[in-house]
Amino acid sequence: MGMILTPYPVLREDLLKKIGHQVFDYEFEFDDGTSTKKLSIGPLMGQEHVTSKLHLSDAEGIWNPDFHNLRFRRKIVISNTHFLFGRDGIAPKNATIGIAVKWMSKPSRQRGVFAGDSISIGDGKTEFAVQGELPPGTLRDHVVLSTVLYLKSRGKPDPGESHLANEPGMELGSLDTIVFHLTGEGSFFPVLTTKDDGPLWRVECLWDDPRSDPFDEYSFRIVLNENHPDYRLVNSPDGRTITPLLKEICLSAVQILIENVIEQVPVEEIRGEKDYDRGSVCDAVRYFIDTFDLDTGKRESLAFTLRDSVFRNR
Repeated sequence: MGMILTPYPVLREDLLKKIGHQVFDYEFEFDDGTSTKKLSIGPLMGQEHVTSKLHLSDAEGIWNPDFHNLRFRRKIVISNTHFLFGRDGIAPKNATIGIAVKWMSKPSRQRGVFAGDSISIGDGKTEFAVQGELPPGTLRDHVVLSTVLYLKSRGKPDPGESHLANEPGMELGSLDTIVFHLTGEGSFFPVLTTKDDGPLWRVECLWDDPRSDPFDEYSFRIVLNENHPDYRLVNSPDGRTITPLLKEICLSAVQILIENVIEQVPVEEIRGEKDYDRGSVCDAVRYFIDTFDLDTGKRESLAFTLRDSVFRNR
């Protein structure tokens, strides 16, 4: 991960340890027209150990970001707020620090910020909250939420504090960043769309080294062509179920993924969980092979066991 250089101090690992912070899980809900319903947070398929990429869903399969709002709330505990202030902190002693959630949905080309509670050196508070609401049609495919600290109001720097941020709005560091995927059944890779004269769908395998490259949208993805005459058959009319066509596209994509990876890395090495990173492309392939008990000996065996396992357990 690259380092972001700033002309003033921001949250670093040592300061995070001093302040004794705890960020609680986001709580999500939406309005269905008659009542407010909660959304569940779960891991992405194949990335159950990854806490920075999650999936939103509701038990009834009603919520659709195109037609429903998304409301969230989050609690943050900072036990030792005084360490944030003064010459060894990130703001002057008499300044005010705010807590906010920055959001970005790159597929919809929209972003914004929700401001929450504020922190002062003498208020004695240790529990803070931030909440917000996004209207229908704002998000697409996924949303990135970052909980950050920022300078809410300037202070009058004491001697030795002139190096600290003192302009309202200056970002003072991030507590965490989480990607929430909004569509599909906890899809382990994104389904993107394009508009061209090509086929209905294609797969893009973009990794350099499957042992170390993370299994994400930058390493593997399905691209659907909205201009193709059969595109209307990909999604169900109500958006709540996976059509047979989309299921077959996804299974074919998984087959392509596995075939390409085992050409680079022996199956025995993948199944033995040797010499590759957690959350990598190899780790995702290991998940599919073990979960669906796949026979990778021949291409036709892989194709059959993948579909047989999925349809037998649907």
